[in-house]
Amino acid sequence: MAIMDYFRKIASRSADDVRKTIDAMDPDEFSIVDVRQPGEYKQGHLPGAKLIPLDELPGRLEELDPNKPTLVYCAAGVRSRAGASILMRAGFTEAYSMEGGIRAWKGLVAEELPSTGMAWFHSAQSVEELIGLAWLLEDGMRSFYLEIAKGLERSDEAHLFMELAGAELHHKNSLLKLYRQRIGKDTAANFPSDVLHEQINEKYLEGGVLLSEAFSWASKKDVSEILEFAMSLEVGSYDRYLTLRDHFKNESSREVLGLLAAEEKVHLKRLTGLFEKAHEKQLQTETVSKVGNNTEQPTEDLRKPG
Repeated sequence: MAIMDYFRKIASRSADDVRKTIDAMDPDEFSIVDVRQPGEYKQGHLPGAKLIPLDELPGRLEELDPNKPTLVYCAAGVRSRAGASILMRAGFTEAYSMEGGIRAWKGLVAEELPSTGMAWFHSAQSVEELIGLAWLLEDGMRSFYLEIAKGLERSDEAHLFMELAGAELHHKNSLLKLYRQRIGKDTAANFPSDVLHEQINEKYLEGGVLLSEAFSWASKKDVSEILEFAMSLEVGSYDRYLTLRDHFKNESSREVLGLLAAEEKVHLKRLTGLFEKAHEKQLQTETVSKVGNNTEQPTEDLRKPG
């Protein structure tokens, strides 16, 4: 079994396809969810879109109809993939991520993302495999956060990424403890390759993203974009632990996984807060630049696509 067999493709739609859907279908026949932050939403959004920030989505699923096709979008397609993954796990009949996000909707060229657009999925044959995969992803995320923290030097963002790296180590140890409880013995020296039925030579993040590719992508991005990507990783982890918990009947094991999910949710909240600050700072910089150039920039009406 190849490592990518543990993931499944997230369905997506291009901005042009979304326009056609909006024009051709009755608004009551489908749902559009904007998983950005309120400040981003106020700048412009798709017609009929319901604002549910990504960090709030898991707790607000009852506001959506799982039997309706649901389109999720964000700024560039990073957060929307994580949002669509949550809807998939929750049993929505159709959930799609809009490729390229608002950038593509405006006609801008969508930037290449480090994500393969895959959702962590329980196609494994045993709970042991699920634990092994979870451990593998935590290991990759710890390495990613440590590297990002080094690049940010001393800052609020760097401090948070160091904390996240420490949390991933804690999660790895919790998973090993869970494995020992399940199996009744310590893990093998080549864990988790032994339970995944293959030798893992590279590290991966949520969504089947190669750690090396994530590093390469992040080296060319600003803090705001890195925070957005980290948000998608954390919501993926949160969703993963809820999925894994469904495979345990033992209350103590379910409690451990529930606590891990809760910790990931706290991390997501903190990342979201820093992302909002970074986004606001970026807007202020752009405003100063426009004033300096003495140009008037009318508010764009995204309700009139084209």
